[in-house]
Amino acid sequence: MSGEVLNISPIVVWAVALSQLLTFGLTIWNLMASGSRANAKRLAEQAAVLDAHNLRITGLETGRSQLPSNKDLHELELAMEQLKGDIRAMTAAMTGQSAIMERLEQIVARHEQHLLDGGKR
Repeated sequence: MSGEVLNISPIVVWAVALSQLLTFGLTIWNLMASGSRANAKRLAEQAAVLDAHNLRITGLETGRSQLPSNKDLHELELAMEQLKGDIRAMTAAMTGQSAIMERLEQIVARHEQHLLDGGKR
């Protein structure tokens, strides 16, 4: 080499300028990306809320599917009406049997009285 001194000052100037530009670019990027990070966090929270609602809705749908339908309730109502009619018929039959029992008790009482009085004659 010849005795020239290597002058790196223009490279240093360019390196400092590039460093400043890179710092400025990263600052802008961070400012722009901070909103998207906050939005991503809020979206994650909302996703958790939606999952919880989905579980609740699934539970409600499962519970509702096990409830009787309108058709089932109508069949139950018809069966209860039929039972009412059967109970009325049983009540009428028991009323008749009660009348028969009263007449039998009167007959037995008369026989008993006759036997008791017949022994005194």
